[in-house]
Amino acid sequence: MRIRWNTLSWSILGIVFSGMALYLLLNPTRTGVVPNYRFASTHWWISESMYPGGTHGFLYLPQFAVLFTPFNLIQPPVIGEILWRAMGFGLFAFALLHLAQIVTLKTSDSQSPSSQRALPFFVLVLLAVPASLASINNGQTNLPLSACLVLAFLAIRDQKWGAASVLLTLCLVLKPLALAPWLLAFAVFPFMRIPLLCGVPALLVIGMLHPNPSYAWSQWVEFGTKLFHAYTPENLRVSDIFGMLEKAGVPNHLSVNSFSRASASLASLAFVWLRFRQKGLAAGSWALAVVSVLVLTIFNPRAETNSYVLISPLLAYVAVSYFLRPSGTKLPGWILSVVCLGLMCDGMGKTIYLATDVWLKPLLVILSIPMLLPTPNSWREARHV
Repeated sequence: MRIRWNTLSWSILGIVFSGMALYLLLNPTRTGVVPNYRFASTHWWISESMYPGGTHGFLYLPQFAVLFTPFNLIQPPVIGEILWRAMGFGLFAFALLHLAQIVTLKTSDSQSPSSQRALPFFVLVLLAVPASLASINNGQTNLPLSACLVLAFLAIRDQKWGAASVLLTLCLVLKPLALAPWLLAFAVFPFMRIPLLCGVPALLVIGMLHPNPSYAWSQWVEFGTKLFHAYTPENLRVSDIFGMLEKAGVPNHLSVNSFSRASASLASLAFVWLRFRQKGLAAGSWALAVVSVLVLTIFNPRAETNSYVLISPLLAYVAVSYFLRPSGTKLPGWILSVVCLGLMCDGMGKTIYLATDVWLKPLLVILSIPMLLPTPNSWREARHV
């Protein structure tokens, strides 16, 4: 059965990526958000502003423009588009494979480790990939960010402090809002503080990697200004808890909005700290994983429907954990499976997209929270095989 499940898993991944690549080759001007990345990378090296006015456009650290340069230089541009998505989708598959490694499926003592993870990997692919389709289509950083977050949480769980700090620092480059899990890890886990601080100088060096240091510094200043104004975006359908409520006709006051987000951040810190102090590193790292993806989705002031690829790997992992445990009800696993498939709503045709836009994804995640908060047994007990 190992060959069968692995073949199905990689076939699904291959079909999804091949379909995306073919679509881009046939529609080379349909590039999603990648033109923003190209704009920034090009303007960085010619010493022009990467941060034009308004609350949209390039909203990343200057380091991202530097690291995106190889993809920007590839010609024709559509090949760079495909390779950029290949990198993100490949990382996503790699993260799912690592999650499958800790869901132990022992049907025979003679089974190899790859046999034991074949079925869990297939189910993870089946449940987590649907939420990634919109992100891979647009070429957003959410896809590699989702993968790096999963790998960082696993590294903390396995006491790989250096790897975890590198991954969390890379998350900052992929999206500044990843400062939330970075700060949570720094605040709660004492052994993460020095590795995280050691990554800051390297991050700063990359952000000043330019022939003209004064220009590089000016871009840091512009980035700060841009990020401050981007907190209240113009003409953006925010798909968070407040966007959901606003869709239902509930007034969305900025003061209540800001207070709620700040309260959620403090509650997240308290939750992770208590889990770590009371139940140990495994429970603490899982708590960090859950609250991080919740903050980056339902409490994210710029959450879009594409953002929910950040939470789909954890939803799929918990579903698999329920399916494969030897006893107890499988009902939560089926519920989470429906949630995972529901996160594909913006890719199910225009009618479903318009009917579910903004409100459905945050609602599904909110309903899933009670099943996400408890630490899965496999996360608490298993080790990488």
